[in-house]
Amino acid sequence: MHKIFVHSIVALIVLKIVAAFYTSFSLYGDEAQYWLWSQKLDLGYYSKPPLLAWFLSGHTFLFGDSFFSLKMFPLLIYFIIFFAFYKLCLELNFSKNSSIICSVCFLSIPAASVSSFLISTDLLLLLFWVLAMTTLLKIRTSKSLINFALFGGLLGLAFLAKYAAIYFLLSFLILVFVDNKTRLALKTNIVGLFVFIVMLLLVLFPNIYWNLNNGWATLSHTADNTNLQNIDLNFYEPLKFLISQIIMLGPFMFLSFLYVSRSFRLDFENRLLLIFSFPIIFIVLVESYLVRANANWAAPALISLFILMFRLIAEKGNRLIIINFAANCLVGVFLFISILTSSNFKMFDRIRGIEIFVDEIVKKIGEKDIVVADRILFSTMSYEMRNGSNNIYMPFKKGSVVTNHFQISSPLAQEHKNNFYLIGSISDISYLINENDIIFLKEFDVYFSSSKLKFYEVVFK
Repeated sequence: MHKIFVHSIVALIVLKIVAAFYTSFSLYGDEAQYWLWSQKLDLGYYSKPPLLAWFLSGHTFLFGDSFFSLKMFPLLIYFIIFFAFYKLCLELNFSKNSSIICSVCFLSIPAASVSSFLISTDLLLLLFWVLAMTTLLKIRTSKSLINFALFGGLLGLAFLAKYAAIYFLLSFLILVFVDNKTRLALKTNIVGLFVFIVMLLLVLFPNIYWNLNNGWATLSHTADNTNLQNIDLNFYEPLKFLISQIIMLGPFMFLSFLYVSRSFRLDFENRLLLIFSFPIIFIVLVESYLVRANANWAAPALISLFILMFRLIAEKGNRLIIINFAANCLVGVFLFISILTSSNFKMFDRIRGIEIFVDEIVKKIGEKDIVVADRILFSTMSYEMRNGSNNIYMPFKKGSVVTNHFQISSPLAQEHKNNFYLIGSISDISYLINENDIIFLKEFDVYFSSSKLKFYEVVFK
């Protein structure tokens, strides 16, 4: 039966590839930002650790940086995730046939359909999270120092992908506390534990070094993201977060799990899967209650949660699994046909019309410099204008609080004296010391921005 699943997911992937090739949509701002980082490799960036930029740099070196090529990057990573997921299922004592079906079904869930079309730090976090979980299970039954070294290296790479890997460390500590076999494997192999810690620190050292030299910028941004200084207790955000998790897994999967949940048993595998999912969801749920939370903040938890649900549902027969898979594939088909036809659904507003807007700007400014105040617009314009000779700057007064990486890498100097064009507000460049005239040119009302974009020419006297 697994052949039907495999053929169906291959067909969905082919549709995804065709959609990427023919769509008129552009990169989302964060995707363009990661591409821009990959052009200037560093040991860290303001808002994220560096691993995605490193991987993306290698990808563009081999395959170029066209829209289609960049959209193939997440698909290639998910191809590797599929095999890693399969190995994890085997370590969890699934049969080979069940492991294949579980892995293919994971590729069909809405979260994977969306994620496999977007360049994001979650891609590499999920990959190294799955690999680290598999290695942890091997450590539990083997005293090989290689596994301890590999575990430290993989967990370190997960941290270099996204700091949300801290959740893995938390879940690992909970597992050590509640599972005698895991605790015994560590207690009887102190050398292995030392090797694990050394490997973890070695992999993390480059980013630690970068943060030391940049005022712990990335960690400060991560702390700011929690926004706990602006607590606003509410029940709407937690409800929205929980609904988003159900949608990302697939509503039929969730309902099927509820239907068969009476036969749930707390064996080691289920206990492990609970430990690597529920604490993460609980933490993000509390964050959503206190302030807010994005749907992808608990993305790693969906790995264990999906396997947990699949394991219990599959025990009751294949019918529910087939229904879940078919429903999720239909969601994927709808998504990729919408992308293929460049649908005007509101959910695509932020990636529609960017190329047309940039073409109009380029015709006006020629080869002159341009200053862009918004981070997302700065990123997308940098990508769309990548083959031009224009310098693109970000307004930033030296000594001010840094709020994005481009204020570090491409700041508009206070002493700037060459004429340029501005997209933003006149107040953004009020710190310039050289006398200038500012000429209002146009106001753009575009899909991809929540506010109208004002366009100016700045001429120095």
